[in-house]
Formats: sequence, C-alpha cells, structure tokens
Amino acid sequence: MTNKKTALITGATGGIGSEVAKNLDALGYHLILLGSNIIRTQALADKMQSAEAIACDLVNPAGVQNLCEQIDRLSPPLDIAFINAGIISPGDILDCSTSDINRMLEINFCSAIHIIKACASNMQRQKSGHIIASVSMGGILSLKGSATYSATKFGLRGFLTSIKDELKPHDIKVSGLYPGGVDTPMLRQEMKDGGSALNFINPPAAVEDISNAFFKALKTGKLEVYSPYFDSVFARVMNSFPWMLSPLYPLLEWLGQKGKKKYSKRISQSFQENE
Repeated sequence: MTNKKTALITGATGGIGSEVAKNLDALGYHLILLGSNIIRTQALADKMQSAEAIACDLVNPAGVQNLCEQIDRLSPPLDIAFINAGIISPGDILDCSTSDINRMLEINFCSAIHIIKACASNMQRQKSGHIIASVSMGGILSLKGSATYSATKFGLRGFLTSIKDELKPHDIKVSGLYPGGVDTPMLRQEMKDGGSALNFINPPAAVEDISNAFFKALKTGKLEVYSPYFDSVFARVMNSFPWMLSPLYPLLEWLGQKGKKKYSKRISQSFQENE
C-alpha cells in the first residue's frame, strides 16, 4: 500500500463516486471511501484491489471535525481528494422544512469546506495533490425549485475559486466539476419526490460522462470542467442576465416536462429489461 498513490472519495457509494472509484482502482490507487452507510461503503471497498471504508455523518459537525482530524493525519499523504457527497431536497423554499435546508447546507457546503481544508492540510506535507469537487451546473445558474441547493453550490464554487491561488504555492491543484442532470439514484429519487422538471430539459448524462470529466480535470488541472459543455454556455450566459429567466420559464418548464416523461419511460424500460 505504501507504494500506491492514495485517493479519498466522499459520497463514494453514489453513482458518480462509485464509477470514479472503479476507474481509480483500475489505475492502482489505494482508495479511502467515505459514505454515510458503512455496510454499503464496505461492500464497495471489498470490490476494490486496495481500499478502506470510513463511515461519516456529514450532518453532524462533531463527526465532521473528527473525520477531518483523521484525514489530516493520514500517512502517506493524499494524492487526490474527490469531494463528491451531495443531496438535494427539491421544492419551493416555502415548502422546504428546516431540517431539509440544514441537511443541504451541512452536506453540500459546510462539511465540504472542512473536508477540503483537512485534505489540503494533509497534502501540503508532500507539497503536491489535487482536490476535485463535484459542484453542479446549479452552482452557475440558479433555477426556481432548488434555491437552497443552488446556494450551497454557488458557495462551493466561490470557495474553490478562492483557494485555487491560496494552495498554488503548495503545488496543490483545485478543480470543480459542473455537470447538469446525471442519471444517478439521487436524480431518480428526486423525480419520484416530484422534483423540478427543469432538471430534465436535456437528457441526464451517464455517470461515465462525469467520470470522464473527473479524469479531464485530473489531467488538465483546470479550475472548472463542464459536462456537457453546451449546458454551461447557456448557464453562464443566463447567469449574466438573470432577469431573462422569468419570461423563459414557460418554455423551459414545457421542455422539462417532455424530458422528464422521456427519462421516466427510459428508466422504466431499463428496470423491466433487468428483471
């Protein structure tokens, strides 16, 4: 294990996390897999050549502090940290419970900042490393029905932009991934929970596409990697002219409802074929 490069992944058992873990495992990395469900996380670790599972409750500040202390002491130091854990509780802000708001804030934003800091502290000992975080297209363009989620992602985007130059003297690279909708268990659950049709304007990407974006970030060291790129162009233009969103919502919601029906039909067919 000491001769292997080491990668830490939060949200390891999600669709994107497990796909990236599989590909890093194939490259010979030792993996430190973090997840809220230790049984599922250990099951994933058991499939890898060299991996360990750590349970973490990212909603509990004391637990996050303890986790960060563990990360800071890791030896040998980390080569890669993939900060990937995230949740969404869709709905208009007046319909969101306090607990839903707090969970998104703690998991998507607060814990991510603390874990990134701990990973950077660990990496500075060897004066190298790469921190890559899953952000979201929602961190560029905020749409109605996902206000708190977008707020956490806007904040994470700003944090990554700030620390990129802070960590440069330590030869630690910083990148963010900006996917649109991705075909993951989280998106499927969001659809069942009545999530916004705006997430389905374009067909959800496959987890393999986001894994490819991860490795593009790893290779290039770019601060921001978008997937798909065209969605980011629209998002960045609209972010510059947010007043344009209101008149566009009827069209966007119509397109989203069409896309949502196609996606629902697709996953239903996939489920039937796998029975």
